[in-house]
Amino acid sequence: MAGLESWKPWFSSPGSEGRGGNTRIEPRAVVSPVSWRLSPSKSHMIRWLLLAAQGEKSVRILFDGTPGEDIVAMARCLTQMGVEIDVAGEAGVWTVNGVGAHGFNRPISVLNCANSGTALRLLTVAAARLDAPVMLDGDATLRRRHSETLVESVRKLGAVVSHGTGLESLPYLVNGPISAADLTLNVTKSSQPLSALLLSMPALDGPVKIDLLGSPVSRRHAQLSFELAFESGSDNLLSWGSSLTLEPWSVECPDKVTVPADRSMEAFGMLYAEVHDIGLEVPNRPADKDSLGAEVLADVATEQNEPASVDLRDANDLLPPLATILALGEGGTITGAAHARHKESNRIERTVELLAAFGIEASATEDGIKVDGNQSPEAPDEMVRTHADHRLWMTAACLATKVGGELDHPGIHAVTDPDFMSRIA
Repeated sequence: MAGLESWKPWFSSPGSEGRGGNTRIEPRAVVSPVSWRLSPSKSHMIRWLLLAAQGEKSVRILFDGTPGEDIVAMARCLTQMGVEIDVAGEAGVWTVNGVGAHGFNRPISVLNCANSGTALRLLTVAAARLDAPVMLDGDATLRRRHSETLVESVRKLGAVVSHGTGLESLPYLVNGPISAADLTLNVTKSSQPLSALLLSMPALDGPVKIDLLGSPVSRRHAQLSFELAFESGSDNLLSWGSSLTLEPWSVECPDKVTVPADRSMEAFGMLYAEVHDIGLEVPNRPADKDSLGAEVLADVATEQNEPASVDLRDANDLLPPLATILALGEGGTITGAAHARHKESNRIERTVELLAAFGIEASATEDGIKVDGNQSPEAPDEMVRTHADHRLWMTAACLATKVGGELDHPGIHAVTDPDFMSRIA
């Protein structure tokens, strides 16, 4: 688009955070074991949607439960780019009719990624493949989650990108096309830029050599991208050395893929069971290989009579509920989660704040949280602020089922688990 390179970023001045209403949760007596069915893994399903869209056949995506709003946002954006996705047919099945690696069309309106950082990053590179301007936006929390590493990578591949600064880095305005070039990626905050580049390689015109900087985090999620790409015909292998080279490939997905459940959601079932001192059953728990680091929960569940030490380098999403579980149990320390400061909220500081609202003491460290054990929640004196962070909200809701509480941002749990309220009813 002529003149796009002269666009300048804007700066949003500080303002108040809208509450968007509230939800009152009354305390209840729970004495029976709870059956906690997990929602579909958004990490798996969002990646499969993008891969299936780049093939040239129909792919059936099978799952158990209700897809969260992050998954829905990814499907909606791909539909805007010309991909036909049937979500209204057989229950538990979405069918993606692929358009090929070069079949994406320029959307006629903004790609709204809602709350999904994964969708934003994967789609930013996918949109940069088009020889046309594409705008990507999201909700208030996503607008604060700027990825400098991703934007600079897209620019070095030849696209022009305009974006905001300060409190609102979105919308992104991306104008491609991109082509092969050598890159440097800092992987200390997120592995998603690497996944985004890999999953758009089918449309590139040659190999991309990437120099990796820093100690990588969320390594299991990056490995997942490479594994699903391999199932779709890619020969690219992940190596956490100093560099790797990504090669284009022709996407050939299986006719049918099955999305495992999201094991990170088990942490809320564990918390709910801990709060009420009841048993927990998880009927659709995925295998460890599909748990993306959340299999660490099994170790936490077996800890007895001593403080736990948990490294969340590869599973920082567990931090809010897990810190709470430790506080109600024998206490402990969470480490390796510095990158949790860059999620929907600063999850380290905000988890400490949320626990304090329920009378639970915790302290933030550079890369995690320390808590003493044998603490009990107390009824909050005022509405609990969850900062539109779905994992903070669900943590607060589990505590509120014991002591009561009023939470802001009602409905935010649907980002990952639309059926959450029925689980704690």
